[in-house]
Amino acid sequence: MRKFVLYLASFLIAGGLLISPQPVLAQSIEMPNSEITGIIRKNCSSLKVTIKQIHTNDALARVSIGQKYNAVSTKLMARFNSRLSLNKMDSSGLVRITSDFETQRLKFNSDYNKYDTAMTNLDKASCKTDQAKFYEKIIEARDARNYLSDSVKSMNGLLAQYKSEVRLIKDSLSGGGNE
Repeated sequence: MRKFVLYLASFLIAGGLLISPQPVLAQSIEMPNSEITGIIRKNCSSLKVTIKQIHTNDALARVSIGQKYNAVSTKLMARFNSRLSLNKMDSSGLVRITSDFETQRLKFNSDYNKYDTAMTNLDKASCKTDQAKFYEKIIEARDARNYLSDSVKSMNGLLAQYKSEVRLIKDSLSGGGNE
C-alpha cells in the first residue's frame, strides 16, 4: 500500500509539471480601429500561417493533456479511492476532490471545443477583405483560450489538493515520520 501511495504521489507531481498551463501571450490591444486594420492587412499572410500553426499545435497538446487527465482520473484517483474504501479508510476528502476534478475535466473538454470552434472560425475569416471581422475573431479565440487556461489551472489546483490529501494519508500510515 505504501509503494502505491508513493507511486501515486510521484505520478501526481510529475503530471502536474507536464500538464501545467502554458502562458497565454495574447493581450488586450488598445489601438484605434484603423491602426488595427492596417496591421492586419499588412501582415495577413503571416497571421494566417501563425494561426494555423497555433491551431495545429494546440490540437496536439489537447490530445496529450486530455489523455493524461483521463489517466489520472480513471487509473489513479478512482482506483486509489476504491482501494482506500476497501481498506476501510476515510477517503471522503479524496472522493470530493476526485468528483471536482472530473467536473473540471468535463469543463476542460467543453472549453477546448469552444476554443477549437473559435480558432476554426478565425482560420476561415478573411484578413484581406474584412479586417474588422478578422480582429473580432481574434478576440473571440483569445477569450476562449483564456477560459481554457483557467480550466487547466483549476484542474492543476485540484491535483495539488489531492496530492496533499495523499500525503496526509501516507503520514498517518507511517506514523507521521518520513520513511
